Amino acid sequence: MKKLIQFTAVSMLLMAGAGQAQTWSDEQSEVWNVILASYVDIDKKDLNWTDKWVTEDALVWGSAYPMPRSRDSAKRWDAYQFPMSETLISEYSPVGIVVHGSTAVAHYYSSSGERNKEGKQKTSHGRCTDILAKGDDGWKFVAWHCADEPSND
Repeated sequence: MKKLIQFTAVSMLLMAGAGQAQTWSDEQSEVWNVILASYVDIDKKDLNWTDKWVTEDALVWGSAYPMPRSRDSAKRWDAYQFPMSETLISEYSPVGIVVHGSTAVAHYYSSSGERNKEGKQKTSHGRCTDILAKGDDGWKFVAWHCADEPSND
């Protein structure tokens, strides 16, 4: 399993670099690489990913929860939810990244496959918008919103 996650992470980084390096600025590439690196930590179920990649005052929101969460709240919920499933595969496809001074906005699609404790597999697809700020310690998330892709039903 570790090898699959590592392979997925390396594949994501290579695809991001190969697919966008010619058309993105250095700053856009930096932002995308931070997003991918944060997902490597999330896929590994590393509870410290928020300390590493998210500002202390961030507010984040996803369709799976009813209101925005602080960094500390997101970390508490991750501690509850991470043990409930195993990430089998994940992929992230950028749509666009705008860098304006020390602020960046990234739009992208996501797909993931997980297996829960009962052995059932679930595939999900979504769209995300991340807002990052660049400080002395590099790019960090200030906010994001991810929503599941609507079904065709």
